[in-house]
Formats: sequence, structure tokens, C-alpha cells
Amino acid sequence: MTEPIAVEFDGDCWNNPQKFQQQLNQHPPGESLILDMRSEGPSLSALGITNVINDWLKSRQQSPDTVHITRWSNPVEFVPYQRIKCSKLSHFFMMAREYWQEFEPTLEQQLQYRNPFGIFIGRLTLSRAAILFKLIPDGKSSVGSQIFSSLMQHVQPFPWKLANDHRHNLENISDWLCLKEQANMFDWFRENHIPSIDSKNVRDQFSNPMAWVDTNTSLLHHYNNFAVEIVCETYTLGDTFFPTEKTVRPLMAAKPILVYGPQYYLARLRSLGFRTYSEIWDESYDLYQGPARWDLMRKSMNRLLECSRADQHDVLAQAHEIAMYNRRHLHKICNHQLDFTKHDYTRF
Repeated sequence: MTEPIAVEFDGDCWNNPQKFQQQLNQHPPGESLILDMRSEGPSLSALGITNVINDWLKSRQQSPDTVHITRWSNPVEFVPYQRIKCSKLSHFFMMAREYWQEFEPTLEQQLQYRNPFGIFIGRLTLSRAAILFKLIPDGKSSVGSQIFSSLMQHVQPFPWKLANDHRHNLENISDWLCLKEQANMFDWFRENHIPSIDSKNVRDQFSNPMAWVDTNTSLLHHYNNFAVEIVCETYTLGDTFFPTEKTVRPLMAAKPILVYGPQYYLARLRSLGFRTYSEIWDESYDLYQGPARWDLMRKSMNRLLECSRADQHDVLAQAHEIAMYNRRHLHKICNHQLDFTKHDYTRF
């Protein structure tokens, strides 16, 4: 059996389609094909990868059974190929043990927030850039006082400057902003520097295992500054479910969340035994993906922002009960008290 062919992703973007096609064409006829997803969790269908594979199989007159997918962290999308070393549960749940904080946050601590919402941007994908810009009131040069924002120093050009000739990016800036708004966003990012709140770099977390722990721990130091976290997940388009540390970290910290992710993301979290916040605020956004999802999330945010501080406290007291349940449920997962090896996401 030949060496695996690596498939490279950067969020909802397939980075090496041309190289991948070349490697397929050079693959020995009749031999099984191994594709290494490198522990990432995209939708292969949405990115067009299944079409490429199926066309290749047809040209070779090979069965889909001869294709083996390894280290693919998307348990919900059906593909007609063999899965090898593909977990039903995101490895980021277990990694929470490395930065787990033993003290349980109290409601009194959670209500001492400075800002109702917090958002940690990290790597600047196109959707995250648009979301951050949309959170700026009236296009002003500073992030609004209602938002606690962090942009880790990026190590690549802004996503709209990346040439897409050799990449397949599912995100389109025109889906988010009209031409005038696009120009305003480009100007805003060009003229304003958003410093990292902890002097960390996106690549810092990949330098060694302990650096990844340090990066997450450093962000937890800021959790007292806000009440609800806006989570911007990595894979947000197509049939996918891959919770990363962006979701798991606030679960560990008992922080309520609104999640910009793929369709049915919250429903699939509930299928794992977590609770979400539909009894407190509108979570119908989970029926959508892309800008439509964000627009509904923003409506839920606005309702909380329009409340008095006292009314916000009433809402957040209810949310805290759910957040504490989720923290304890995550603890059970981290300590192998729950078995998801045969979990069936389609039931939910």
C-alpha cells in the first residue's frame, strides 16, 4: 500500500487541490488509496473533494471501497469510503484536561463582567474578519465597548489578499458585505492595528504541546471581562461537526456561548449530552449557516444588549445553571466516564 496523500485545509478552504489531483493521477493503478485529513474536520462534499475522488474512481474503474480516509474529524458526513482512525468524538474535548481549571466559577463571579459579550478571533478567516467588522458600531476605529475582542497576531496575509488560484475557498466576501462595505472593511483593517491581548501569535500554539496549553490558559485569564462568548468555529460550511478548543474552552470555563458554526452544530452538541440555551434566547440560528446564521445570532445578541443590567443578570443566572451543567458533563467526557464509540449523530 502506498503512502497516504495529505489533504490540506485552512478552515473552510481546501489549500492543495491541484497538488492533490496530481498525486491522484500518479497513484499506481488498482492500488488502494489512503487520504490523510490530518485530524481536520471539513465537509468533503462542500469542498468538492468527493467529486474529485469519485471522478478519479470512475476513470480507474475502481470501487469506493478502495479509498481509505484516515484522521478525518468529521463524524456526521456520509462518504462511501472506508474510515481508518476516525474518531466519533473531537480530540479537542480530551485536550481540555491540559488546561482544566479546578475552581468552579460562581454566579457572582460571572456577573462581574465588564462587557456582555467576548470574542476571541485567533486566525483571521474571511468570515471572522467580516464578523469582527460588523461588531464595530458605525464603522468606528475601535471595537465597541460592548465587545471584548482579541485578534492574535496573524502570520498570513488577510484572507481577501490570498490568491485563490490554487485554493478552493467556500467563503465569499460578497456574501457578507456589499462593495462599499467591503471597501470600508479593507480600509479599517489597513488603518487600525488590533493588538493581541496576550502578546501571542497564532503559531505560538503549534510550537510545542505546552505552548498550546499556555495559549488557552492565557485566554482564560480574560474570562471575567465578559458574560457570554461568541464562538467562531473553524469549519462552518457544509455537513460537518468538529468542535475545537473554541467551543470546548468556554464549556470548561462554564461560559454561556453563541456559536457561529455549521448548520445543526448546537443540535449535535446536544446529542453528546450538552445543553444549549434555547430556553433563554433564540437559537433558531442553528438551522442556518454562513451570513444568515450570523444575522440571527446578532438578533439574539441585540436582545440581551437592550436589557437593563438587572434584566441581563436575570438572564445570565439562568444561563449559568446550564453552563455549569456543561462544565460537569465535559468533565465526565475528559475522564472517560462516557462512551461515544458507537454514537449515532443521525438519530438527532
